[in-house]
Amino acid sequence: MTFEPERMGYSSQELADKLRELRKRSGLSGARVAARSNMSQSKVSRIENGKVRPSLVDVEQILRAIDAPADLVAEISALARMANTDWQDARSLRRKGLDKKQFELAGLEKTSSDFRYFLLSMITGLLSTPEYIRASLGHIPGNHSKAVAKKLER
Repeated sequence: MTFEPERMGYSSQELADKLRELRKRSGLSGARVAARSNMSQSKVSRIENGKVRPSLVDVEQILRAIDAPADLVAEISALARMANTDWQDARSLRRKGLDKKQFELAGLEKTSSDFRYFLLSMITGLLSTPEYIRASLGHIPGNHSKAVAKKLER
């Protein structure tokens, strides 16, 4: 899948619209989908209205809750990946919490069968040491101990 710069930012709203459309087509209420996907009804509503960008795990849970067909699961999952790769600035990551990003990545890793890393200028995965992780987060002010611990746990 290629990421065209002109599409960046549109994928989040497109994802929200598709999820709302699929839920309505399934005949389930937002409350029922929330119960099936172990989320609050307000979170499902915020996702469907584009106020919150769902993680890939959130999207997977919603698609499972509405029993989406395999072809739609692939399409929506690709859209979710695109929405979640939109540029994030350091300020929004700090506000959300760097450790939260590690929890999200851990959820993705649990459901994955293959991992592929390609970063020209960074050591990833099992080769990272606590000191290296702290140094790589050094440009972001604040305490990174939770994020470092979660990354090492992964």
